[in-house]
Amino acid sequence: MNKIKSILIGILLIVSILTIVNPVSAATITVNPGDSIQTAINGAAPGDTILVNPGTYNENINITVPNLTLKSVAGRDSTIIGPGAGANQNTVISIQAGLGTITVEGFTVLLSPDKISGYHPIGIGQRMGAGAGTASHIFNNKIKVTGTLRNGIQVSGENSQIVGNIVEGGPLTADWGSSGILIATTGTAKNILIKDNKLLGEMDYGIGIITWGTSGGEVLDTIIEGNIVEKTVYAGISIGGKVSNTIVRNNIIKNNPVNGLEEIHTNYYGYAAGNPTGTKVWYNQFYNNGKDIDIYDDPNDSYFIGEPKLDARGNTGCPTTLPMNKFLKIFQKNFEKNHGNGGNASTVD
Repeated sequence: MNKIKSILIGILLIVSILTIVNPVSAATITVNPGDSIQTAINGAAPGDTILVNPGTYNENINITVPNLTLKSVAGRDSTIIGPGAGANQNTVISIQAGLGTITVEGFTVLLSPDKISGYHPIGIGQRMGAGAGTASHIFNNKIKVTGTLRNGIQVSGENSQIVGNIVEGGPLTADWGSSGILIATTGTAKNILIKDNKLLGEMDYGIGIITWGTSGGEVLDTIIEGNIVEKTVYAGISIGGKVSNTIVRNNIIKNNPVNGLEEIHTNYYGYAAGNPTGTKVWYNQFYNNGKDIDIYDDPNDSYFIGEPKLDARGNTGCPTTLPMNKFLKIFQKNFEKNHGNGGNASTVD
């Protein structure tokens, strides 16, 4: 009997060691036209990758599986998600809290032209209350607006990255503004990267960094780098609320009729507790904006008279005609990711 026990214990030890040495690997799930991406997500395990073949997938996606990668096989030009149907059109791809790192890469996200009551359309959205425990990596997508827009891409989680996307614009309502890319939180969000995106205009704000709610919330250490932001209604880049240590560098900010960049020192019009501090605006190209940089003041702001509200240095005017070397450099690598190395970045739409 003791010998049998010893043998069983030995087998269990061997199995345990093999499990540690060779753990169950994450699966790759393939979705084809006619299949449901949401069904694939519902059947996925933490850490899985879902690869989506070219086609149009008219549905709304809700990501609830930890550490999931959702990626197109052939790039954003041939793989379309949305707009879905009914009230679910509010957000085409939703990302929830507590999921580790979520990656969404290589899709055209199509917003609906429908004017639904209370409809605030978002392309890829991690809402203000969904930031805890989820870093959203949003890479090389295109947000296509056919009606109204709330936010093209919205994230709220620490260590999120928004890289290489194209966002079309549009209005929302007379009372509420639209943004191409929005960082917004009621909690704490830090170390967010917004890089190499193209904001095509017609939205109220190109890139917004804000906090919301008078009970708290803070955004820290955001980097806005290498983006092209143009033809917005009110501001190319807007910063408001308790937002600290934002770096805005090496962007092209042009043809914004009101402001290229604005910083709002009014507790974000009374919707937030605090004002921006430590903003650095370095080595950007500004051209043909109503004002390149503007600051809205509050007499009760914590800054004392004479203290600089942001550090602006090395900024220059943009070239007025193509080819723009900066423009081509920013988009060459993004074009190659979606079309291969043989393409010409000047033809990127």
